[in-house]
Amino acid sequence: MRIVRSGLAIALLLAVAACASPQERVAREAAQKQSDEAECRSIGFTAGSEAFANCMLKLREIRAQEENTRELRRAQTPSPWWGGPYPGYYPYPYPYRYPYRYW
Repeated sequence: MRIVRSGLAIALLLAVAACASPQERVAREAAQKQSDEAECRSIGFTAGSEAFANCMLKLREIRAQEENTRELRRAQTPSPWWGGPYPGYYPYPYPYRYPYRYW
């Protein structure tokens, strides 16, 4: 019983540690924006121009597409713990048969 309690406590601590606060999210977005601005400047666009804004928008679109691709791959990957990616998925590659035949 003690092992179960400590396991649950560790799982709870990991779950809480994985959550990001709103300040962390804002800081991450600001760092990403600065990185995008530096990338567009390194390509040769001037800050404040329409081409610079298009560059920033294109980088954001690329990141969104990568995130969508990552989520689709995660959703299509069968889980080893509770079945497959869709209802009715048979988790074994072949139907289970008893190892011994009596006839």
